[in-house]
Amino acid sequence: MVRLSEFRLRLKHILSSMKDRVVTPGDVVAATGLPRYEVLATFHILEALSLVELVNSKGNYRVYRLSGLGYKLLNALEKEEEALIKINDSDIEKQVVESAS
Repeated sequence: MVRLSEFRLRLKHILSSMKDRVVTPGDVVAATGLPRYEVLATFHILEALSLVELVNSKGNYRVYRLSGLGYKLLNALEKEEEALIKINDSDIEKQVVESAS
């Protein structure tokens, strides 16, 4: 079982490896050294939460970039702040709310 602090660190590594560039999940695996299955699972979650944006897709080949929301989450993780992702069901608005630790 992964502790929350380990998960935060892994998520920070994944998001950091995407900063200011477009990447495939394979690029993130190479940059972070994390297992491919873990990176792929994380991308599914990040995409569902609008933290990454799909830039291009052809078959199983997908290219992503961080969304504005993804940058906000990365910033909160870098500052070791708490981050709350709020999802409004009525309009599916997603936002990262940062607060000082």
